Amino acid sequence: MQDHEYSVIGHRRSTIGRYLGMLATIVVSFLPAVGIGLSDLMSQLGMPDWGKYFVVIPLTASLTYTALHWFFNKYGWRPLSILAQVPNISGDWECVGQTLDDNGAVAHDWCAELTISQTWEKIRVRLETKSSVSHSVSVALIPEPDGCWMLMYSYMNRPKTGNGHLNAHQGYSEMRFAKGLKSAQGEYFTAKGRGTAGTMTFTRR
Repeated sequence: MQDHEYSVIGHRRSTIGRYLGMLATIVVSFLPAVGIGLSDLMSQLGMPDWGKYFVVIPLTASLTYTALHWFFNKYGWRPLSILAQVPNISGDWECVGQTLDDNGAVAHDWCAELTISQTWEKIRVRLETKSSVSHSVSVALIPEPDGCWMLMYSYMNRPKTGNGHLNAHQGYSEMRFAKGLKSAQGEYFTAKGRGTAGTMTFTRR
């Protein structure tokens, strides 16, 4: 499964894009050597002087913006996650879960390994138990007034080989991350092939 786009309530990626565009313009103004090099290349290719101005500057700015966007999406947003208004929940987590019966009593306990891969633009929540693996399909992160974050995600679960008694199914979970993003607690619900509900606790490794 591949990482997918996700939404962050209250965060506008277009605003960050504008800031990156402004930064690219500033960076380009301090890179005359690049412009001169491209201008010389255009001259060698026989492009007239007037044409170089319609190619060199836009091309330099485009390449600079692309590089800045790649760096911010991959790495830059993490130390700036507070300013970017995107919580960094990426990493490895331990998951302890409880499946509840129809009366709300604990039917059985289980544990899983949770991995969240996250960039500024994409995310994937992968949860693996001894019998199945689930991958997120859609994700939303919602800030709460007390500084906590709510993770809401739907997922597809598939049983591992040798667990034919289990059915592939879809599910939905809401997890509330405490301040500091070191732990989370919440609930999950399954449908279309399972029809169970329970609680989960995430603890960052």
